[in-house]
Amino acid sequence: MKILVTGSTGLIGSAVVRRLDQIHDVYANRAGDGTRLDLREPDTTLRLVLQLEPDVVVHCAACIGGIAAQKADPSMPVLDNLVMGAWVIDACAKVQSKLVFLSSSTVYPMTLGLECAAEESWPRRPDPQYRGVGGMKIYLEELIDFYRETFGLRAVILRPTAVYGPGDRGFSGNGHVIPDLLRRADAGELPLMVWGDGKTVRDFVYVDDVADAVAAVINREAWGGVFNVGSGEQTTIAKLADEVLLAVHGAHKIVELEDRSSGGLLRFDATQPVAIPWRAVSIVHIRDVLGWAPTVTLHDGLRRTLSWWRTQRSAKGGRA
Repeated sequence: MKILVTGSTGLIGSAVVRRLDQIHDVYANRAGDGTRLDLREPDTTLRLVLQLEPDVVVHCAACIGGIAAQKADPSMPVLDNLVMGAWVIDACAKVQSKLVFLSSSTVYPMTLGLECAAEESWPRRPDPQYRGVGGMKIYLEELIDFYRETFGLRAVILRPTAVYGPGDRGFSGNGHVIPDLLRRADAGELPLMVWGDGKTVRDFVYVDDVADAVAAVINREAWGGVFNVGSGEQTTIAKLADEVLLAVHGAHKIVELEDRSSGGLLRFDATQPVAIPWRAVSIVHIRDVLGWAPTVTLHDGLRRTLSWWRTQRSAKGGRA
């Protein structure tokens, strides 16, 4: 099977390429000379899909940005992703390629007092803080439905939660809490400063598990479905920070460091911005329909991510 993966050098895209390349012919959104193609250009996108005529397009390409980035320029990730997604959907319909669309759990309303895992049947109504990105994903989901009904597009929508793992180059202030905490803990920045009060809850899913979910969709021909993709575990940021310290320093070193510290190894800064207090999804549907379930625990995933990070740093002479 011929598969085109957009965003093939990103966090999710690179993992999808590694996973699918084992059994399929996988192509990236690059020109013949290896230069990256700009999928915001309609002619570029259509020409790429027409030339390859892929059986499946996995759309992972995205302009990313966390809380600080969205405050600085709220329109940037919305407009760029909206344009890219629309042209990819249109190109798939024209060439009759199947589409795996990576949406997001930001489409769900998750406000304080509604502390339960979101199901696919929930109404799509993003919280105000995610109205731009979540609204953009909802629009593209609606566009997929339109192309499905009008042109017979075969597509599946995946809604992952907080994805992490090797390839995540996020940094402080850009919404990528795991690489930021790992980087600072590994640099010996103790006590480790955490934004907020540590009570914020997230569902962290390892990137290889997301890639396995994409493979399950393709292998099971689950076109027309909508599936949450998460770990099924709800983790506070304080618990995450503890796990990061354990991954970096080990249990024995943690005891030693705690003995030396009068105020503990974590500090919480409630003056810094945090996202909504609760975000988690139910993965019952994808388990029942596709037989998919995550296999990498947060404990193991953090260690794998740390190993990748240290390898990257060593390759760059101690800088990453």
